[in-house]
Amino acid sequence: MLEAARGMFADVGFERATIRGIAAAAGVDKSSVIQYFGTKQALFRDAVHWDIPIAELTTDDETETIDNLVGGMLAAWAADPNSPMAVLVRTSMTSEDAADLLRTHITAQSVDTMAATIDAPDPRLRAALAGAMLMGIASQRYLLKLPDLKDADVEDILRLITPLVRALLNPHSDQ
Repeated sequence: MLEAARGMFADVGFERATIRGIAAAAGVDKSSVIQYFGTKQALFRDAVHWDIPIAELTTDDETETIDNLVGGMLAAWAADPNSPMAVLVRTSMTSEDAADLLRTHITAQSVDTMAATIDAPDPRLRAALAGAMLMGIASQRYLLKLPDLKDADVEDILRLITPLVRALLNPHSDQ
């Protein structure tokens, strides 16, 4: 049901998706969707929930950690065009509830965690800017499919963006 819901939310957005349509796509009765999730909002929250694996990407080496974050972000988007993250970004453009969910999620799982590791002025702003850069690249490459980004080799993107993110998150490093 969650996969069918993600697909429906990705295709028609939160506002136009219906429990009836999601149930049909999942091959279940509408009452089953209501029984498991209660409301469309609760179904949406479950369908777009994902965890940002910052702890798994973090090492004792700050440079390696930043490389892992940048590479991991692009790899996550490439792996599934209807991933919870991609669907939430798409629907947040037309739904204030989805936008609020995205803001809350990114702040709690990304900005708070990254800012705590930054030893420079404005750590929260630095973390937010790094996240915005990466989300901008990912959304323009995988959702909007801008030709120069869509057609670029991932290694070329990483080669160019990683030093910028390193300088932002670790300005005292000479790397």
